[in-house]
This record gives sequence, structure tokens and C-alpha cells, in this order.
Amino acid sequence: MTTKPQLSTEGSLVAGLAAVALFVVFAAVFMTASFPAPVGFGESAAITSSLGAAMFDISPSVLMGEGETAVPAEGFLIAFETIDAVLVAALVGDHAGAPRGERRERHAEPRRKRGPGCRDGRG
Repeated sequence: MTTKPQLSTEGSLVAGLAAVALFVVFAAVFMTASFPAPVGFGESAAITSSLGAAMFDISPSVLMGEGETAVPAEGFLIAFETIDAVLVAALVGDHAGAPRGERRERHAEPRRKRGPGCRDGRG
């Protein structure tokens, strides 16, 4: 039979109140913050070519096509490299933490045989 949920008072109420207060402060800051209107790059901006030129230290004019203008791409490049480093670290961590073939088989639970009339999966 299911009973109704009860409030657990075993934890610290101070930590809960601090979390609520921090939420209120962040909500007030984000709701009252004002940002300038977004400004685009224009129709002739070559963002990808500018990124490639910044990445390989090439003059952007070499990669620009007819009527394209270069965009300062160093800010994009920093964000791109940061995301790259985080993803590589996640892949390395996943690979390093994964069990090897023999260890995986040794620690796996053996499969239980089920009886012919067993409904609950226990044999």
C-alpha cells in the first residue's frame, strides 16, 4: 500500500535556505540584466573562412571570395578550441575509465537460469 509523502527534516535546513536565497539572488540578477541589441555580421561576412584563416595564421584576404568580407575570428577560435579540449578530455576519461575485456567478463553477474513456470524472473 502506498502512503503519502512526508517531509524529511533530517537534513540541515540552513543549507536549504542558503540554496533558496542563492536562487533568488541569481533570479533577480538575470531578470534585471539588460543587454544591447544583437548585431549581425551582414550578408557578405565569411565567418567560416575567417575562422580557418585565424586557425592556420593565414591572411584572411587569401581565403575570401568575390565580395566577401573578413570577420575578426579570434573570439570564435578561443571558444572552438575550448570546446575541443573539453570534448577530448571527456573521450579520454571515458576510455580510461572503461573496463577492459577480461575484467568486464570477470565482474559481470552470471545469468540465472529461469524455471519453466517462473513468472517473476527468478529461477
